[in-house]
Amino acid sequence: MTPKLPIPKPTKFEKLPPEIRHQIYTHLFCHKPAPIPLGPGILEPRFGLPGKDDVRNEQPTFYTAIFRVNKSISRDALRFAYSANSFQLTADLSCFFRLSQTALASIKSLTVFNNCWIEGRPSTKVWDILNQKCSSLETLAVQPSSHLLWQALPHLKEYVHSFPQGQPKPRLIIDVYVWDRHFSFDTAEHEYQRALQELNGRTGADGTQGFMRPREIAIRLPKQVKQIDFVLDVNGGGVQALTEFLQSSSDLPLVKTTEPLPCKNYRVGSRVRHCYVWLE
Repeated sequence: MTPKLPIPKPTKFEKLPPEIRHQIYTHLFCHKPAPIPLGPGILEPRFGLPGKDDVRNEQPTFYTAIFRVNKSISRDALRFAYSANSFQLTADLSCFFRLSQTALASIKSLTVFNNCWIEGRPSTKVWDILNQKCSSLETLAVQPSSHLLWQALPHLKEYVHSFPQGQPKPRLIIDVYVWDRHFSFDTAEHEYQRALQELNGRTGADGTQGFMRPREIAIRLPKQVKQIDFVLDVNGGGVQALTEFLQSSSDLPLVKTTEPLPCKNYRVGSRVRHCYVWLE
């Protein structure tokens, strides 16, 4: 008679090696290059003619039932889900405000838009959370309208100089995408004049009406992040104004580069792209 072999006890999920658990999580949570909206509505500009394989057309999939197994697994799965994906804030910021401490502390890549600088409590709360609770944030993609960035750009020096001596500073990148002249909403000459005035702070009292002041926009940027990408859509006049302004400014060491940068292409299509890196 063949003796019965003992039935091995099942291994607890929490006892599996991290690499095995993470392989399982990749099948449960979306892991795509395109940012996942944290709320209804998408604010990200989309230009060009994306193909059938464009990841921006794919809907994110989160199988969240595992979050309800127990506290230990929920915490472990949340950390992976929010660290392995990139996210973007939408018009409705309330979803971001409701994220748990674990989720906020796990986010590594986030994109923000104009609505995060509208005067009022919601915008202030966004930047308080980013500075105080998003401790793992590595890349912040800032996609404002041109008038906001042009006016805030000169104040980046105050942000950079606010770091204590010896504290690592994030890499600052200005990522400019140039409109084709047939799709531009303004003439190159008018854009040039307007951008040059805004860069030099000559916009009048209504320059940022309804938004935070340019200095506040700059100094509220988080300090723990490793890289900040300012992504901007302009026409040729805007690029000309930026080039002239940087050439005449000794305290804004933004240098145009053709080197491959550690940041993705934020726009669909083959638009002309100019990159400037803060080198100090």
